[in-house]
Amino acid sequence: MNPESVRKQITDLIDRLIFASISVKQFNPAIRTVDGGAVQIGGRPGTTVAMRDIPYEDIYRELDSHDAYHVKLVDGGLLLFQYSFRPDQSLAQHRLAYFPSPILPTVEEAPALYEQDELYGDITAKRLVRFPVRFDYAPEQKIDVLHPASHMTLGQYEGCRIPVTGPLGPSSFGMFIIRNFYFRTYKKYKNNFDRRHASIGRPETISENERRLTHLVHGL
Repeated sequence: MNPESVRKQITDLIDRLIFASISVKQFNPAIRTVDGGAVQIGGRPGTTVAMRDIPYEDIYRELDSHDAYHVKLVDGGLLLFQYSFRPDQSLAQHRLAYFPSPILPTVEEAPALYEQDELYGDITAKRLVRFPVRFDYAPEQKIDVLHPASHMTLGQYEGCRIPVTGPLGPSSFGMFIIRNFYFRTYKKYKNNFDRRHASIGRPETISENERRLTHLVHGL
């Protein structure tokens, strides 16, 4: 996993989302070299609001209004990809996040969402509870079991750190969201989404103690 392979995989994923008509707005990730030769991918203005202790509706509204995401999905869901690499191009950390819209767009704002029930009926159902999903890789903050180097957080719960076997590539994260939260779209465009993704490696950082817990195995 290196900066260029990650950038290419994000771009490829965005292309697939556009092809499936599930992305309505997107920004290709920028690569920025900082002092000392470290590399950052995917920085967007205003993303720090996602970690503040304010109501989720306010977090979402600020991210949306400042275009602080990389992909906006048809139902308003936001995808964010952020990676940092050391000067030797090894992965230092990542933050991959899905912020669903707490309120669905209106018919006027997103007519296709309501006109194509066979495609989007599973994401407009009134019974759904929408919550953010985040995958973090932060090895410098690792505390065995209590703060796994790679972990998933659900619903912005501070103590929710479900161990993941290692850092995720963009496709692994993106397809996790599409398969699980946009299943009808995934089924209709299965060939597009399942077409081979460029391999960028699957490093493992999980400890033996963390393997004894319920944990996730990252794909791709």
